[in-house]
Amino acid sequence: MNNNVLLNVTGLHTQSVYADIRSFIDSFTSKHTQQTYERSIRIFFMWYTGKTLEELTPDDLAIKNAKFTNYQSYLRNHDVNYSNTTINNMTAAIQSLYTFLEINEYNVKSLNLKLKSLKENPEHAGSLRADEAEQMAQLVLKQRKGQEKSALIRLAYTTSFRKSSLLSLKWDDFSFKGNYYEVKVIVKGGDVHENSIPVELYKELLKIKEQPYYQQYTDNRLFHLGNKAIQAMMDTLRAELNISETRNIVFHSFRNVAVKFGTLEEAQEQLGHSNIHTTKVSYDNETKDLSNRPSMRMHNKISDDVFKSLSKEELISLILNEDSGVLMRLKMRAVEFGNQGNDKE
Repeated sequence: MNNNVLLNVTGLHTQSVYADIRSFIDSFTSKHTQQTYERSIRIFFMWYTGKTLEELTPDDLAIKNAKFTNYQSYLRNHDVNYSNTTINNMTAAIQSLYTFLEINEYNVKSLNLKLKSLKENPEHAGSLRADEAEQMAQLVLKQRKGQEKSALIRLAYTTSFRKSSLLSLKWDDFSFKGNYYEVKVIVKGGDVHENSIPVELYKELLKIKEQPYYQQYTDNRLFHLGNKAIQAMMDTLRAELNISETRNIVFHSFRNVAVKFGTLEEAQEQLGHSNIHTTKVSYDNETKDLSNRPSMRMHNKISDDVFKSLSKEELISLILNEDSGVLMRLKMRAVEFGNQGNDKE
């Protein structure tokens, strides 16, 4: 190909990069797939070139494997806390696009985008008990910025806010309501997610302001912790508590701690889900008890009289050793019984 022809091809592509990407996206029959691919492609090129798809030229497209590997790492450390499955899907969309571009004679090599897929786990955030979460909040106090990290953990498992929302919180997002504090965050789509925290927890948050290093910040934000610091924090805490890697305990695990203490509908409000089916996945994982499935109960021949043989102290010990969700429901029932007794007097 002579230089004049090469210039003509380059000139043609300069005017049609977006049109060709648009053709690739529109080649999928599913509207959902089109939207998903377009979103993934826009995110990638904004990261890689700082441009929108409409602004791209052929010179923006070439990429080395090392750079695309960096993009995978960028997604893994993103504030949105993408799951490995989502990251694999996002990078696959770019890989597919580059195969299309190469076929259409752009100066790119689709082989440069070859990556090792991240290990996918449908339950990417393992289950964490409330007592474990609080133990972590205590242990982390001895780390650098310990008070700030401890407050972050407590606020995370109390509100169920995502990490990105927690790190963007400002002191103005809290308002006193008499016997509790209301806190609001902006989530995906611009929606507002609100929750309440006890006064005692707000006082813990205020201790962050007492730290000498905090005086350097003037942005009104509560937390000044990066993703790497939070990752290192979790790695250390897992090691100190001897938590097996198979449990897959990550920062996102704090988000589901509170759902054990309520109903499915309350869990939906707690997590800020618009679709209750999304909540059900988390709720079922957190409250699932295989030992109490019908397949087990049908063979249960233990008489109710077994409780009568226990002393008061043994019964109390039995109750207190139940999991946190069952224990909280029993406490609430106990309060109801107590109130009923008072009404009769």
